[in-house]
Amino acid sequence: MVFHPVNDDAWVGLSDVVSSTAAIAAGRYKAVNMAGAAIISAVMNALSHEAFPFVFGGDGASFVVEPHQREAAEEALAACATFAAEEFGLELRVSMIPVRDIRAAGHDVKIARFAASPAVTYAMVSGGGIEWGEGAMKAGRYALPPAPPGTRPDLTNLSCRWSPIASRHGTILSLIVRAMPGADPAVFAATARRLLDIVEATDTRQGSTSRRGPENGRDRLSAPGSRFWLAPSFRSSSSARASKSAASTPLTTGRFRSPIPISASSTTGCA
Repeated sequence: MVFHPVNDDAWVGLSDVVSSTAAIAAGRYKAVNMAGAAIISAVMNALSHEAFPFVFGGDGASFVVEPHQREAAEEALAACATFAAEEFGLELRVSMIPVRDIRAAGHDVKIARFAASPAVTYAMVSGGGIEWGEGAMKAGRYALPPAPPGTRPDLTNLSCRWSPIASRHGTILSLIVRAMPGADPAVFAATARRLLDIVEATDTRQGSTSRRGPENGRDRLSAPGSRFWLAPSFRSSSSARASKSAASTPLTTGRFRSPIPISASSTTGCA
């Protein structure tokens, strides 16, 4: 796996639903996911489907854009903040952070790709820059104000679908494994591979598969004009998740621009 540092003049876009844990506990996980996924679709449409790397985190998203894409991305973020507040009653933090500031703080943003198939490629991020940016955003730095009341982002092709995952053996266990600061990426990658091998071997002995999700997504929340949804994938090289009796891959997605050539997709969503 090769990680490429992004350009020094690039920008990192971030979003986060405030008090998402409480909202999810109150049964509003669909609204939280929709607000988070809206960021990706809105930026994608604002950039006229120019390729860019992004990660969906469930209650928010992160992405990297070049200087010529910054203004359109900022407008999309601001529109999503207004959309989340007026449609779902959720406060959505949105920020744009210069990569130069991230590196000045001692962190980096490096991008690699995970090719799930010849036609689908997902973003993988390392360097600690996204985590640092999220902390800065939550501390009130780099905040973008919401767009004027009534503003709506272009959410064409955004669709969120849900279907309950039944426990096969009485328990659904989710593991989140994150590398410590300064950890050797090769050691972490080997640890993550070993963990996933253990989970899959256990599922094989029990006659199930850790990578199988629900077969039918009948519970759906869609944006106007939407037609598509997107399956789960790996989140990043610095974290790995595994789940027994459920899908082991978290709900994330990625897209790239040079120097890493890929084929681009026009669909976005949360599964």
